[in-house]
Parts: sequence; C-alpha cells; structure tokens
Amino acid sequence: MKRNSKEWKEKRAEFLKGKTCAWCGSSENLCLHNPQAVSSSPGRIRSEIYGIAYEQFREIYRQKYQKFELVHTGKHRHKSYPNWHKAATVHRAEPDHSDLEEQYKEVLIKDVQEGNFKKLYNEWLEENRIKELIEEEIEKAREDYESLENAVVLCRRCHFASLKGMDLCPVCRKKYKSLRYETCFDCLPVGQKKEILERQVKMETEGYVSESGADIEKEKS
Repeated sequence: MKRNSKEWKEKRAEFLKGKTCAWCGSSENLCLHNPQAVSSSPGRIRSEIYGIAYEQFREIYRQKYQKFELVHTGKHRHKSYPNWHKAATVHRAEPDHSDLEEQYKEVLIKDVQEGNFKKLYNEWLEENRIKELIEEEIEKAREDYESLENAVVLCRRCHFASLKGMDLCPVCRKKYKSLRYETCFDCLPVGQKKEILERQVKMETEGYVSESGADIEKEKS
C-alpha cells in the first residue's frame, strides 16, 4: 500500500479520528508515529543484514584461506594499541610501568585466494540467499507498519522532537528534553542546576587556561 494512495489516506484518517497527541494532548496537526519506523526502514534493514553477512563471511574466509603468525611486540600499556603505545612512550605524567603484559599481533603470512575475496563473497551471498532474506524482512516491516499495531498519535511538534531523540518533559509537559535526562533543565532541582552551571564554567575556564601563553611556553620547554 503506497503512502500517497487513497486507501492509505483513508486508513490513516480513520486511525487519527477522535484522538489527541499521546504526549502533549493537542488535537491539532496530528500524525502517525511508529517508533520502529527508523530501525525498520529498507535502508537500515539492508545495512544491518549485509553488515552481519560480511562479518560472517570474513571469518569464514579467514579460517579457510588465510594463515597468520603471532609476532611478539614487547610489553605495552594498552592491549588495544600495542604497536604505538609502548612502555617507552613519553607522557606528561610519569606512567606506571608495573604489571605490563607481553603483547602479540597477528601478521598475515599466506592468503591462498588473494584477490578473489569479492568474488567469493558475492558467491557466498547467493548461496545463502541473503538478498532474498533482505526482501523478506523489508516486506515484514512494511506489513507491520501498515497494520498500525505499533503506531501512536503525535502532533507534528512532538513527532519532530521524537525524530531528534527527544521527548516531552514529564514535569512541566511544555519543553522537550533529551532521552538521556529525566526532566528539562528548567525543571531540575535548584542544587542540580547549580552543579551543572558550575561544571560548565569550570570546563570553559580550563579550556581557556590550556590555550594560554603560559601553557604554550610550557609545552615548548
């Protein structure tokens, strides 16, 4: 069912009839809002399935066609960056060299299908019907959207806020807030407001000091 078809418009109008915004209670400029619409869009579905498929095939290719050798790289502070973050790295503060571990990295020494990765990957996609799977998932998402089972009614203002990752403040029910916070800034307790403002001032001050001439001269020395 196309979104601009007469059938869809009638179904949408019937669903909105007599309803108000689920967030602010407004009865004007109402629209359908499906919380799963973004995650179930055709583009997102393709991206996620192809991403999973690629990771699976890359591991298959690695196990089947490639050979690696573990090369000792010495003792390092961080396992995630063993090549550049060595114990000898100079830091402003004296680092703690205790409990350093021996680290190794994998080095590719053989690839019997070098240059054929893309060809083998496309063949693997066909064998496992990945494209068909994607189309099936897209069709399921479309049917779910058109069923309106997960749809809620929002006004345009609240709908736009939801697309920005925000919702209505439960205290004042007037301003919008990030989903990370419980209330908008105006509805925070006085003490918490003060802490936030003081932290902001401190960060701005430290940023200014770090760029001062004295700091620059210290860096040069």
